[in-house]
Amino acid sequence: MEIYINHALSAILFASFCLFIGITLVTKKRPLLISSRFFCGALALAILPDFIGFSKIVGPSEPGGFPFMTWANWFMFICILAVFWIQAKGYLLIGIHDESFRKALHFSLNKSNIRFEERLSEGSLSVVALTEKEAELHVNILSWAAWGQLKLNKSKDTQLLKKVIRGINDYNFSNKIKPNNTIAKLYIVMGVSMIVFATAFLVFCATFSEI
Repeated sequence: MEIYINHALSAILFASFCLFIGITLVTKKRPLLISSRFFCGALALAILPDFIGFSKIVGPSEPGGFPFMTWANWFMFICILAVFWIQAKGYLLIGIHDESFRKALHFSLNKSNIRFEERLSEGSLSVVALTEKEAELHVNILSWAAWGQLKLNKSKDTQLLKKVIRGINDYNFSNKIKPNNTIAKLYIVMGVSMIVFATAFLVFCATFSEI
């Protein structure tokens, strides 16, 4: 029964994160820009109960035995999390529109007096060279998903990207840029559906275990 509770808890945590995104988009009425590491941490938290349950399943077959597989799984989980944490640089852009986001980015760079040059795009990826900073902004936008990512490369200035993000938020606020409401509603529906299914799953398992 415990393993089923872990499955349901993971689903509820993931659903809560979806609800957080959807409700934030609807209530703030602005596109959501969040740290990639925050997103990574939220996903890790969501799958943690499932992972704990799996670790117990692969634990020692005999009481008092050395839990090699349990330690190996935790070690693997921590290593994978560390790799994703290191790679998760920049910000995620949720509920954005391609054209308005690019205008917001240009506004932010001009506001900070940062000279830039937008280079040719490759698919959904475009590169904005910050000529005086000797750095690059990598912009990856999936228009159909109202989703994007903004990363700063070739620079160790941790405040530079935060300054760009503040400028983008200022543009969105002053120009009343609306988020993609379809995506916002999708996150809310997905979150509510997962909570309903997880609750129904727990009730079913509890009823089945009593039979």
